[in-house]
Amino acid sequence: MTLIANAIRRIQCKHEARRGALPAEASVLLLIAFVGLAHGAASEESALPDAFASEDLLWKVRLGTHQYTVPRIDRGLVFIGTNDMELKHPSARRTGGGILMALDAGSGEMIWQMPIPRYMKGTQAPLHFNQWKCGVCSRPAIDGDRLYIVSPRGEILCLDRKGQADGNNGPFLSETEYMVMRDPAYKLTAADGDIIWRFDIIEELKAYPHDVCGNSPIVHGDYVYACSSNGQDDKHKDIINPKAPSLMALDKLTGRLAAVDGELIGERMFHGNWSSPVATEVGGRAMILFGGGDGVMYAFEPVGASKAGDKPKTLKRIWKHDCNPPEYRYRDGKKIPYAKWRNKSSDGPSEVISTPVVHKGRIYVSIGQSPVHGPGRGMLSCLDAATGREVWTSRKVDRSIVDVAIDDGLAYIADFTGRLHCFNADTGEHYWQHELEGGVWCASPVIVNGKVYVSTEKSALWVLKVGREKEVLSRSRLRSVGITPVVQDGVFYLPTQKRLFALKIR
Repeated sequence: MTLIANAIRRIQCKHEARRGALPAEASVLLLIAFVGLAHGAASEESALPDAFASEDLLWKVRLGTHQYTVPRIDRGLVFIGTNDMELKHPSARRTGGGILMALDAGSGEMIWQMPIPRYMKGTQAPLHFNQWKCGVCSRPAIDGDRLYIVSPRGEILCLDRKGQADGNNGPFLSETEYMVMRDPAYKLTAADGDIIWRFDIIEELKAYPHDVCGNSPIVHGDYVYACSSNGQDDKHKDIINPKAPSLMALDKLTGRLAAVDGELIGERMFHGNWSSPVATEVGGRAMILFGGGDGVMYAFEPVGASKAGDKPKTLKRIWKHDCNPPEYRYRDGKKIPYAKWRNKSSDGPSEVISTPVVHKGRIYVSIGQSPVHGPGRGMLSCLDAATGREVWTSRKVDRSIVDVAIDDGLAYIADFTGRLHCFNADTGEHYWQHELEGGVWCASPVIVNGKVYVSTEKSALWVLKVGREKEVLSRSRLRSVGITPVVQDGVFYLPTQKRLFALKIR
């Protein structure tokens, strides 16, 4: 309380120096405000959702002000991205960019961090991305001692899993210049990240991300697959480069461009492309699945062998499936307008933003739009992975950009209208839905020990029992919006926009 009183006194002194004594009622209001802020800060530091007790907490770490990355846990390390608003580094500057952190899975202690500066031209016309300072929105793909992310400045980065602890491994050797240092003489330490190579999507592909670079790469064979996040201009009117590829394959060792899709998705794109690719195998045939910004689900053959000097190949399409029924696209022979943030509408078609989920030879994928467009009609599709043909669909699911969770023959998905649905995964029979009292778009439902966890944009965490009959176990308040949790090695990792909690599983 002494700190609060001192803060109020400083404000009073400044006011008196300029305009005379501060009115008594104003001092009271200041006291109420400061007490409220202090209580809020203390609560945010200590409070856990009701689904967990204080003895369940293993550790917690402060992230940033915006965080949308699903943690990746690998051999004792937790990798998570955030923005740089809470950056603590001896020399790197905050730019409104992002950070990739490597934390000790046992304690939450920072092992190394890689500040990624903001692409300052991102908000200059006609570009329109990173204006919200969302930071890293890409879950790392890990392959041995290398990890891969899509950076918030329009790059694919290959990083050393050990950071600088084993030296600065090239060919990229300019980390100090890249990170934007206050001290140009700063020397890298083991606490810094190590970029092995970088691929500039904007320069190399002439693809221009929209809003955020919001997808996660995968590694399949010798290649890294990622979405270019290509999208609209600052007017939300035209795709800046409709001929730019939406999906790319890079040599995982060198970053050399090996292949791109040839679908010209940008010519049919509604808004942007943010879905993450998925690798699967069906009947002995490998394929790369990709949800398009045109609302179409694609399956491609993986890129074949290539070597330095080869021109980038065109990925061969196996099949495609329109996840929008015709009546979502056309009415009386005319196109139904796509909803926009200035012209919200529940009508019209939607793109694929969620990541397709593969289960027992079937693909489960929803359609949806940016949350700023509001809720609207959507659809959940179950497709045959080998052919792309429809197995079943449900229009009970409104616009959704989160992934399906499947357990014991049941499929769970939440939508932006604010409902959690339970389906028979085989037949599409709809067993139940639950009103969540808030839209869902940051967090996909996750199943742990017979429980379904799902959080909403109103910072509520719901826990329901797995089963054909709906049973709510708890509703808890989070101190900031929850992101998709991860369970690994007996630990429940619960990220929010501001913190990461490591908890014992109950």
